[in-house]
Amino acid sequence: MNHHHPIRRMTSLLAGLAVNRWKPGPRHLILLSALLAALSLAFTGTASAQTSFQASVTFTGTLPAGPCSNGAYLCGTANIAGYGAAIWDFYTTSGTVVYSPCGSSYTATTVFTLVSDPGSVLVVDESGSLCGLGHDGAAYRGYFNNGSKAFGHPFAIAGSWAVDSASGQFAGLTGSGTDLVNVAGAHAAGSYTGTPGP
Repeated sequence: MNHHHPIRRMTSLLAGLAVNRWKPGPRHLILLSALLAALSLAFTGTASAQTSFQASVTFTGTLPAGPCSNGAYLCGTANIAGYGAAIWDFYTTSGTVVYSPCGSSYTATTVFTLVSDPGSVLVVDESGSLCGLGHDGAAYRGYFNNGSKAFGHPFAIAGSWAVDSASGQFAGLTGSGTDLVNVAGAHAAGSYTGTPGP
């Protein structure tokens, strides 16, 4: 009578598992490399979105010079990195005129609304200086005499901002930064940059 020894059976089973266990082939290695690359990009994008805020803004007015129909001083478009196209509204809340090249100051509330999702709204409070050109030269005197919206008198809005509220895709966004917008009558263009908070 031929009986199989239990130790021999176990040894044979382990040997079979060792021989037949899964081994990665070229196809699996390619798929694994692609997965690791995708995860790396995903984490890099998330880190980038959490460590910087960048928005470029533009505005072009039409004659006669005056405020935007919604009451904003400047109303235009924005391109926000990581979010896309947005509506940009700049509402001045106060201002102090000082007859020096960069002595005038302002406070404002700025609103960014995503075009693709109007429920996503970012509101920032900002303050800073209004800087004319020419160290009390002709361009700067014209800015004061005729008003900043009198076409042809360039000046710059140089400020700092902090998030007041955020909703939709902006929900949870906090932090602060700086902005610089160059204005020349009917045209304005500039950028907002900053570092979101935790």
